Amino acid sequence: MPITTNLFDYFEQIEGHEQTHAPWAARAPRRPSPHFDLMLVPRSRAWQQDADSLQVLEELEAEPWVDSVMRHGDRVNVRLADRWIESTGAALEAGGGAEAALADLARAQRFAVQFWDANATKALHVGHLRNLALGNALAAALAQGGGEIERRSLISDAGRSMGEAMAGVMRSGRHAQSWPDGDQKSDHFVGVCYADYVAAGGMFAGEIEEPGDSLTREIRLQHDAADDLLNRVMQGDSEALELWFKTRAWVISGQRKTLARLGIAFDRVFFESDFLSDAAELTAAGLRDGRLRRREDGVIIYETAVEDLEEMPLVRPDGLTTQHMRAVAYWMSAPGLENVTTLQICGTEWVSHATCINKLMTELKLPGNGRVHPMHDIFHGMVSRQKRAVTSSAGDGALLIDDLVEWIDQRIDADPASAEIRAAHPSPERVPAQVALGYFLPYPAIPAVDFDPEKLLREGESLGWDLVRARASRGAQGARSGTRPAEDPDYRFAVVQSELYRRHLRLAVERYDLTPLALYLRHLARWHLERGRSSHVEHVVHTLLDRSARGLGLEGGR
Repeated sequence: MPITTNLFDYFEQIEGHEQTHAPWAARAPRRPSPHFDLMLVPRSRAWQQDADSLQVLEELEAEPWVDSVMRHGDRVNVRLADRWIESTGAALEAGGGAEAALADLARAQRFAVQFWDANATKALHVGHLRNLALGNALAAALAQGGGEIERRSLISDAGRSMGEAMAGVMRSGRHAQSWPDGDQKSDHFVGVCYADYVAAGGMFAGEIEEPGDSLTREIRLQHDAADDLLNRVMQGDSEALELWFKTRAWVISGQRKTLARLGIAFDRVFFESDFLSDAAELTAAGLRDGRLRRREDGVIIYETAVEDLEEMPLVRPDGLTTQHMRAVAYWMSAPGLENVTTLQICGTEWVSHATCINKLMTELKLPGNGRVHPMHDIFHGMVSRQKRAVTSSAGDGALLIDDLVEWIDQRIDADPASAEIRAAHPSPERVPAQVALGYFLPYPAIPAVDFDPEKLLREGESLGWDLVRARASRGAQGARSGTRPAEDPDYRFAVVQSELYRRHLRLAVERYDLTPLALYLRHLARWHLERGRSSHVEHVVHTLLDRSARGLGLEGGR
């Protein structure tokens, strides 16, 4: 095996003469061992009588990068050659050898990663934060694997909630004003106006808990200021359009400031209103073909044959489209998706809706992007606080991302030890964002996360804070500083961990699963924090920590 070949790839590729699959799988130990660097797991239980398994072990012992292959009963361990350890480690110590060898994992592949997808009616809260963390991390992992990535988002600006936000802003009396510098954030202001208007309407006195709640408001005609304003916008009324543009601009401007604070940027942002003419054409075609039906109350629906959502409302009696129809129009008409793998990050509360939307798009079969998009829906559980879901029009019930980041900032400043850690971090200004975004990444995507802000800065309970602490620990040295690097089990362990990274990144590229990569980083950071290490170990580990932070989108920028 050439010295540049990844260790774990080698064991997946090597085959015996009689088999079509590799007879051994390599595993890295969880802790350093003074005796071995790798553990081999046989594919065959009877490996001791299997000619291919034994042959591979013999070939392995002859490799120049292997010092010895040790057989202890049913166990097989491998100690790597000191020369290979030190050669690989030297490149890592110099800050090289980290990412160039990863770029083949998704080379020549194009991806559009769709996330954020917020309403133009309010500020972003921690319910959005999990979506942002996962979407941003997945895009970063695919890019680190060599993929060509476009980060996309679709802003909801044409539904009932937009009319409610406009009506709330008008009721405030500030609709005729420009936004003053130094005042409260504009998205916070619009969000309060929106929540107050919804609450005053009496239809939902508290939080909107499920997609069905907002959908009910969207299809039910209220004949109120919100309905009137939205209809006037669709008819081209100049005063209503001015209010619509202003309300939308205030919210998007504020949300972009929040995203910038998190270090998240998008390549293309679309508005649902950009696709209303496409929605009208699709609706007309669906009615002609009999795939859509107009109910007696005037609502145009799609009969899904899906138990959770038997009838999917698409168009209101007054001709305004629902979020379902606007999503169909976007995905069937959005530009730039030819020969692109499309991934959409969304909450599990939308599973039935996404299923029915995809089903409808396959039936419409109109010319567009060549196939049904998104090609992959990646769902994540909701975020709750004290077991109560954090949702979109939550008023006082939602913790805003801006407030959370500010809280993290203040808590760090208030604690001298935490402030010292931030000062020693290579990017001190990025610390609050790394803490906030990193928190969600080790959790399996589907279950809900009960979010407690106090955990964000607790050692051992927050990936983001553990990573910040580990990256700030530069300069500490353990007792082995003067020994040859390969004689230090910690050094050998760190070098092998560098090889293991590729396996976890590949899972993110092939399965769109970030959890193994996040758990790898968490284990590495916590191990490094246990005690001081030699300068050689420290240099290797910091290269790995920096690479992992970039691979999970925690560094900011591109």
